[in-house]
Amino acid sequence: MDTVIVNALKYAARLGMDVCVEFDPSLLEPQQGIRALCMENKCGHFNKHYMCPPHVGSLEEIKVKLKNYQRGILIQHSQPLDIMNDREGLIQSKVAFHKTILNIEDYCRNMISLRGTDLEHIWGLIGGTCELCQPCQAVTKEPCPYPQQARTSLEALGVDVVRLLKQHGLDSDFRADRITWTGCLLFRLRGLL
Repeated sequence: MDTVIVNALKYAARLGMDVCVEFDPSLLEPQQGIRALCMENKCGHFNKHYMCPPHVGSLEEIKVKLKNYQRGILIQHSQPLDIMNDREGLIQSKVAFHKTILNIEDYCRNMISLRGTDLEHIWGLIGGTCELCQPCQAVTKEPCPYPQQARTSLEALGVDVVRLLKQHGLDSDFRADRITWTGCLLFRLRGLL
């Protein structure tokens, strides 16, 4: 295992992430059934959020992009929360998870630049929608004010997160009294684009 990935796993754990495991990004298979759930727009973000469909690309475009990544770290964080009645707490926990993914990305980039490695590019994916600004500027057709920090989710890419978690023996249950965010970091190996 690459030292960057080993250290990233340890760093994520130090930041309080409950699950930090290496995984094979080829398991991330965008599916039409998951995209169809987005198109039902039950969350209200479809076509109103730059980090959600259709702005994140077609499933074919996403499949091509995902093939550029050969290593990955699956990250999960869980905390007690009244899902139905604490909307503010839900958003705060989502933004905190997003910022943790960005923090781990920065940590990895620094290690790559300092140590040299066969890893070249990092792509962080968050849990849920990006909430760095509310409402998203996609509603007004203004440019994203945080293009370097905005991240999409596994779900927005059409990935069946429940299936992915089950493949790794991880808890995939939804609970009314607990929120669990799942994201990942994907790494592209140098010279393999």
